Amino acid sequence: MNLISKIKNGDKIALTKGITLLESSLENDRKTANNLIEKCLTIKNKTIRIGITGSPGVGKSTFIEAFGNLLINNGLKVAVLAIDPASRTSKGSILGDKSRMIKLSSNKNSFIRPSSNQGELGGINIKTRESIILCEAAGYDII
Repeated sequence: MNLISKIKNGDKIALTKGITLLESSLENDRKTANNLIEKCLTIKNKTIRIGITGSPGVGKSTFIEAFGNLLINNGLKVAVLAIDPASRTSKGSILGDKSRMIKLSSNKNSFIRPSSNQGELGGINIKTRESIILCEAAGYDII
């Protein structure tokens, strides 16, 4: 089974691999990722996209975990694309959001993907839009 079929079937590992392809700077990966996005755009799933932002330490992860579990308890599938700012010095990112959402991350109806903003301003990763398209193709109701 190819990557697109696995994503359509809700395979979380395939979805993770797809997002990793999107975030790669390798030319071959870019071509594969563009092909993947084109195929996913043909899949029509109704989703709700919610953006949550705030200063460090204000409780974003706590809120997302509580809200995500509430949505799942109401029969919905939830994907969280958590974006962490990269350090200007090391260019690294802590990516700790998933570890702060233990109950949500262990639920079979959730998907949490931490990513660095890779130095982009505005609180998102340059590939967030494409990652959303993959999550929609995987059948997540709320992203």
